[in-house]
This record gives sequence, structure tokens and C-alpha cells, in this order.
Amino acid sequence: MVFGYIDPGTGFVFFSLFSWVAGIAVVIFTASLLFLRKAGMWIKAHKKTVLLLLLFFIFLGIVGKMMLKKESNFAHRIVVLGFDGLSPEVLERGMKEGKLPHFSRLKEEGSYSPLQTTNPPQSPVAWASFATGQNPGKHGVYDFIKRNPLNYSLDLSLMNFHNGKPRKVIQSKCFWEYTSQKHVPIVLLSCPLTFPPSQVTGKMLSGMGVPDILGTQGTFTFYTSEPGDAAQDIGGKVFFIKKSPLMVLHLLGPRIGNWQGKAEHAKVPVKVVLEKPDLAKIEFQQKQFTLQKGKWSGWQEVSFDLGFWKKAHGIFRFLLVETEPHFQLYISPIQFDPRSPLYDISYPASYSTELAEALGLFSTQGMPLDTWAMNEKRVSEDLFLEQLHEVHEERKRMLDLELRKLRSGILFCYFEDSDIVQHMFWRYRDAEHPLYEKDAPEKYKNLIDHWYQKMDAILGDVLQKIQKDDTLIVLSDHGFDTFRRAVHVNTWLRKNGYLSLSNPYSNYGKELLKDIDWSKTKAYSIGFGAIYLNQKGREKGGIVSPGEDSEKLKKEIAEKLLSWYDETKNSKIVNTVYDGKEIFQGNFQKEAPDLYLGFGKGYRSSWQSALGAVPEILLEDNLRKWSGDHLMDPCLIPGVLFCNRKVTHKDPSLYDIAPTILHILGFSKEEIEKCHFDGEEIEKCHFDGKPLWDESF
Repeated sequence: MVFGYIDPGTGFVFFSLFSWVAGIAVVIFTASLLFLRKAGMWIKAHKKTVLLLLLFFIFLGIVGKMMLKKESNFAHRIVVLGFDGLSPEVLERGMKEGKLPHFSRLKEEGSYSPLQTTNPPQSPVAWASFATGQNPGKHGVYDFIKRNPLNYSLDLSLMNFHNGKPRKVIQSKCFWEYTSQKHVPIVLLSCPLTFPPSQVTGKMLSGMGVPDILGTQGTFTFYTSEPGDAAQDIGGKVFFIKKSPLMVLHLLGPRIGNWQGKAEHAKVPVKVVLEKPDLAKIEFQQKQFTLQKGKWSGWQEVSFDLGFWKKAHGIFRFLLVETEPHFQLYISPIQFDPRSPLYDISYPASYSTELAEALGLFSTQGMPLDTWAMNEKRVSEDLFLEQLHEVHEERKRMLDLELRKLRSGILFCYFEDSDIVQHMFWRYRDAEHPLYEKDAPEKYKNLIDHWYQKMDAILGDVLQKIQKDDTLIVLSDHGFDTFRRAVHVNTWLRKNGYLSLSNPYSNYGKELLKDIDWSKTKAYSIGFGAIYLNQKGREKGGIVSPGEDSEKLKKEIAEKLLSWYDETKNSKIVNTVYDGKEIFQGNFQKEAPDLYLGFGKGYRSSWQSALGAVPEILLEDNLRKWSGDHLMDPCLIPGVLFCNRKVTHKDPSLYDIAPTILHILGFSKEEIEKCHFDGEEIEKCHFDGKPLWDESF
């Protein structure tokens, strides 16, 4: 999955309207009432005629729906479990030690293999490739961060808004679009990059990419009376307040702007009363309850007035971190209320409401776990783990519900748990990590193994519920390893003469590529290993000629990067430098990075580099709790694949899953070939988009 999710975007802005617009609306409303009054009088005078017409049209609707309804001939089920980030190394050791009995059983009765991941091995790229069976050059998702070469602006790739409306992120067809054309029922639970939801023959709950109510990928709010510096906080808004027995704080909603360009957050006041030690009385929007220190509140509901009769409904949790000697209150990112989301987060739109009514309120944000709050020490490890457990249980209840209901078709369910726990707790298992604690509690040292066992328990439950003729596929999108050292790629480019700052005397360039002198810059980096040439005719201030000059420059940069060693660790930093033209092929190749870095074990592009900053130093120890990662050379971190059928395909990859599903459903060889799945060997990784058990294909 992702990091704590840097968000260079600014979120939603809803525009308020001038009073004269409201006046026109009143006139229109009054005229409508007069029209309705006359229509009502006519209907009253022709009751029998209206009733007969109404019954006739209802009859036509029912008959038409029955005639149009088509059903698939596929009478079995395909169940796909997406366990994000499972590592072959950790999993194989757990099976050998007898700690993962259900994975072991599936391996013995069916198949197990490492699964080649995508290049780059990032969650949005990987899950887009899983969904399409295609490489980024065809589906258009290259990294968490994307840039606009016309003005060098940066944005997240996880969502795409245009004129205030969400648009599809994946630019090619997903396998569920093919299956829906043949009327195969499908249920997709939290599949990444499915916001906005697609119309399918079945149901879809959107996953990674669904924003919070601010329009970001998760922004917490933190009120504290303890003096400090909030400049280091990336994932939240920190407010310093004066502690008193009665305090009025605010919940922050979407920004409301006007035609002059000014925008401010909609706010809901929250009254906090400190009556007893470790307790706080909370009042807002006619609600009253008491918070206890160190205890999560239940789901809280809030509505923000956006003007012109429009409201934004959200859900969130409070956490009273401390009352003495300082007051500290954490407010989780406010998520869409599944019963009334600001934008559709499911298909049909009523599906999220149905889930809430059946199972209770649940997290709707695409990345529901607030890793930055833990990174920035606003939330403790234990409280974070409580949040992780709650999200796990929510997803498990959804899987149980839909597995009971589905009689035939496809069910996909995504779990981010294993990915997140490895990101945040890998430091406890790596003795060479800068934050390793030799005497740390055993529960933290064994935590990753414990969560693999929880994934094993989910698998065991599913194995009990599937039928003999059902197909079960279990996969992870990539593996995992340690993240010890952060690499500042733009700093390397600067020190090697490929990038220049506007101020030649400065030692640091700010994020979002703000301080770069484009007239003297040949190459720059954004995201987690992407390097772009500042190319003429493509970038706004491009200086590198396309063709021979660009190819020569790419080769020169690649050779130098491959010789870069970390002298303090005596190890190679960059394992492989990939040419974008070789690993990205398709209609969207023109948007691809020119080079992509495959980092060696323990190294990863820095948070600063991801957003185009140019720090002073080249390398630094990773001192964040985010201590495990997968943003390195893809051939070092394959995922895993299990199936209850024998897989004969050698070196399976994520690209194989989509054609395999179509093959099971009875799609012909010709039909599958028309889907343009990838089938080439790229560098060291074998990406062969063909069914997993049909060698003659």
C-alpha cells in the first residue's frame, strides 16, 4: 500500500453563490409551486385516467426489466482475497514453523508461488495492473505522485477530479467491465483505485483513493496546549490553544470559496469541558458525551453547511490523548458518512447505505489508517493498533456478509492490514534499523507474525465456506523489506550538475519543485524513484532536445547512479535503473518517467524527493516509525500467490490474474487476446499476462 500519504492537493472547494442567485431560486420555486397547484387540480379532476396510466406504465416497466435481464451461465464462484504486502520470506518461514496452517493447507492442496510485482512496485500501480492485466503505459498509473509538464505542478494519482466531479483514475478497461458485459455477478469490496465506482453487474464499494471530507487522503486535527513546533507535521492540522476549564474548538469541513478566490473551511464548534482528571465532556450539534483519556470514542456524526441547501455529512472519532499537565485532543480525519456521502462511494449508490444498515458505520476513506498520526507521535502504538483492529473487523464482516449471499460469480475483498503493520513496525525485527530497540516489548517484536496469523485465520474461514467447484485465489501485490536510509534523488541530481536552484547560494529547494531554475535544469525527480528529463516541447521550460540528446543523457545519468555507493554502510544504493521506454509501453507512454530507480535493500526515495524538494544532504537515516517498505527494485520484493487449483504457469505475475479470471469464466482465447493483456518479458521481471494453468494458451 502507501505511506502516510503526502497530499500536495488542496482538497475540495465549494463555491457559495451571490444573494441574487438565491433570489432567482426563490422566484423559480414560487413559480413551480403555482404550476404544481394547477397540475394537482387537473389530476384531482381526472383521477381514474391518471390511475390507469400509472398502472400501465408500472406494468410496462416490470415487463421491460424482465425482458432485458440477462444472467450468466457461470454457476460457480471465484473468490479473490487481496492481502496487501505479504512477503514470501515472512510467509514461508511462518508456514515452515507451523504458524500458518491454512496457508500451508492451500499450498499442499492447490498451489503456492512468489508473484512478480509491477515496476514500480507501488500499490496504486500494482492494483491497477491487477485490475487491467496491463502495464502502466496502458492504464496510466505510474506512481503515487504525478506531474503536469506544462507547469510542473504536482498532484496525487489516487483520485482525479475535474470541474468538481471525480473521474476514473485507471485509463483502460478493468476485468470487471468485461465480466459485467457477460452479466457475471461481481462484488468488489474496497478494491484500490475504484473511486468513483463503476457500474457493474453486481456491487462495488470503492477503496484506496476515496478522499476524506476535506478532499485529501486523510488529514487529522490535533489540539494541544503544549508548546511546540507544528512545522514537522505532514499528516494533520495542529492547533496550539490555551488550556482552560471550558474551551471551544472546531471540526473542519470542506472549504467554501467565493468568486473572489477566497476560501475557508466550513466549521462546526465543539465545546470541551474539563470537569475531572482524565475526563472531558464534549458538546457539538446537540450531542453530549464524555471522553476518557486514552480511549477511542465511537463513531461520531457531523454535518457541515456548505450553503445553498447543501450539506456534507461525515463520521469520525475523538481521542483524548492527555488532560494533565497539558490538554491534547486528536480528531481523526472526517470521512464520508456511508449513508449520505458527498460523492458516490459505491455502486449502486445505495450499497454503502445497505452495508451500514447491516453492519453498522464503517470507515469509508480509501486509506482509513492514520499512519502519520503515529509517525508524528500524536497517537501511540497501542492506540494505532486498536484502530487497525477495528478496520480489520469491519472488512472481515463485509467479506462474511457477501460470501454468504453470493451464489455465483466473483467476490474480491481487499485487506490492507498486513501492509500497514509492516510499514509501521518493521523496525522491531531489523537489528540494523536506526530505530531498532533490542529490549522492546515482545508484543511489538512479534507483531508482524501475529498479523500474518490473522490473515491466515481469514483464509481458514473462507476455506470452510467455499464449495468444491469454487476457485479461490489469494495474492499480495508486492512483498516487504526494511527501510533504513532515505535517498534524496534531486539532491544527487543537483550535486552531479543535472539540476540547478533559482538561488545558486541556497543549499535547499522547497517542495513542489518551487525553487528550481528550469533554464539550467536537465533532469528532476518526483514520486518514489521517477526521473524526468526537462525536455524541450514537453516540459514548459524544457532545455534537453528529444531524440539522441535525451537518450545520451539518460544513459549518462543511469551509469552514474549505478556506481553510487553509501560509504557509511558500504552498500549499493541503486540496484537497477530502468529505461521508461522499456518498462512502460502503451497509449500513455508519453506520460511515463524517462528513468525509474530500482533501489537496493534498505533504501528508498525520501518523503522530500516524492514532492520535488531538494534537501542539502544526499542520504539520511530513516528516523520515522514508518520503517518497512516496498518502494525498491521490484525483483527484490515479489508478492505471493496461492490458489486452490494447480498453477502450471511458470513465474506468475500480477498481470496474469485478470486473464485467469476471464479464462475461468469461459472467455475464449480470442476474446482474452482482444483485451490486450501484457505478454512480454521486461528486464529481469517476467510479466506474462496469460491464464495461470493453460500452458497451451
